[in-house]
Amino acid sequence: MLAFALSQAANLPLAAALADHLQRSIRVALVNDPAPGKFSAGALKREEHPMNFHNRQIVGSRLLALTLLMLCASPGVAKPREGQLVVPENAYGNGAAYGKGWQCSFGYKEKDDLCVAVKVPANGFINSRGTDWSCSRGFREDSGECIEIIVPAGGYLTGSTAKNGWACERGYKETRDACEPIQLPSNAFLTNSAFGSGWECERGYREYNDACRKIAVPVNGYLVELTYGLGWQCGRGYSTLDDKTCTELVVPANAHLDRSGNAWECNRPYLKRGNACVPG
Repeated sequence: MLAFALSQAANLPLAAALADHLQRSIRVALVNDPAPGKFSAGALKREEHPMNFHNRQIVGSRLLALTLLMLCASPGVAKPREGQLVVPENAYGNGAAYGKGWQCSFGYKEKDDLCVAVKVPANGFINSRGTDWSCSRGFREDSGECIEIIVPAGGYLTGSTAKNGWACERGYKETRDACEPIQLPSNAFLTNSAFGSGWECERGYREYNDACRKIAVPVNGYLVELTYGLGWQCGRGYSTLDDKTCTELVVPANAHLDRSGNAWECNRPYLKRGNACVPG
């Protein structure tokens, strides 16, 4: 029985039932003892109590088996059987049907099937997952440490850990490790772009040699919102021949203005011949 008890100690439900059986058998043996109350280690001699030696021998062996069984079945002593979940220290079972079936507690991370404490440097904190750390606002990670972000004049901290951790205020642009004021020419306004000059010309002006030059719109013309071309276009019924003036179109007989309004085309079935429309 002792060998059987030790071999089954890792099976905790069976071990508990076996321990209960041993305890009940010990009580039965003691009840049947002709000399109750006199049981001792020194009394286990055949010549002193020949009538109750057998019962006491049973009690002694079962007490030993029960003690060993309880020790083997206790946490930290029993060896897991094959396939049994083993949860390391500072971890808990997650009940998942996949993976290892356990995960590390908050503030610990897995390493070599163990859970080791997350070492947080100065000016850092454990992240929301509890398995790593991040630097506090105003600091950025560098070689496992959190170093202070130096923000130049005209700059501000960003929430991003990319790049240098800061950006220039409106009206400034980044130049190397500094924020320099943007030189705004007349008839210009600041943009929110971090690229380019940081400014654009107002409506009716075009950038020219770092300045804003007024667009000369001819009579019968109007401004267009285009960054290329003349910056203006002739009104409907007018066209330009020299990119400076708008000349009224002469629409011949059997013709009409096209969709652009700055040219004409012949009505069907007439065909264009020079400045006239002739039958097709």
